[in-house]
Amino acid sequence: MQKNFIKISIITVCKNSAEFIEETIKSVASQTYPDIEYIVIDGNSTDGTAAIVDSYKSNISHFINEADNGMYDAINKGLALASGDYFLVLNSDDLLADSNTIAKVCDEISRDSKDWYYGNIIKLKNGMEKKVKLFPVTFKQLLLSTHGTFAQHPCFFISRKLNSQLGGYNFEFKYASDYDYILRAMRASGNDGRHVDIYITKFRMHDNSITASGKINKERFQILSKHGYYDYPFLSRKIFYYTLWIYYKIINLGHRFRRC
Repeated sequence: MQKNFIKISIITVCKNSAEFIEETIKSVASQTYPDIEYIVIDGNSTDGTAAIVDSYKSNISHFINEADNGMYDAINKGLALASGDYFLVLNSDDLLADSNTIAKVCDEISRDSKDWYYGNIIKLKNGMEKKVKLFPVTFKQLLLSTHGTFAQHPCFFISRKLNSQLGGYNFEFKYASDYDYILRAMRASGNDGRHVDIYITKFRMHDNSITASGKINKERFQILSKHGYYDYPFLSRKIFYYTLWIYYKIINLGHRFRRC
């Protein structure tokens, strides 16, 4: 009997990403898992990104190269094209952790088919890498941590059904809509998801990244307010915040940057 594979759609959006995009594409092309749909959305790059993407067209299911209204508009275009059972957004400067990453994630999904999953990440910086272990959190815990750190966008898989319910990413936020999206996913699903102890994505840290720019912080406080952060008592907010961050630090003790 032929095995019915879970179909995974991976979406990469890019603009002037020639420095890193090839590594990103190669990390998807090298996956051992047989049922991957890869979608690349380019916002009219001028640095040769499109030519690099085109050279890997045999590994790419859909490629759009046109002007957009920012990163989250581009992601929504990719989501509209996606036909998989689960979706992952892979940044154009990031890469999958190893060639078996998607196979390992799909083994976990096949056990219970929850609405969302997220795993661990590996930070890349100046030729060094550091493993970052995450842990299970609920909507309330992620909100009261005040950051998206504990369920990170580069390692977050969401079901087609739940994404349709959410209506994609919110254009209200230009830099931190991913934090809003994951909070909405957790809340709408009634926390029907889980952490998987798999290193999924290598997250590249560099001076030109949105994370490094500091642009996220203003929007982050708007997102906290939108999701009812200030409705919780002050003492409760502080207890959750420090408990979560102390635990995060403890489980990552000894994890340092090492040569790749």
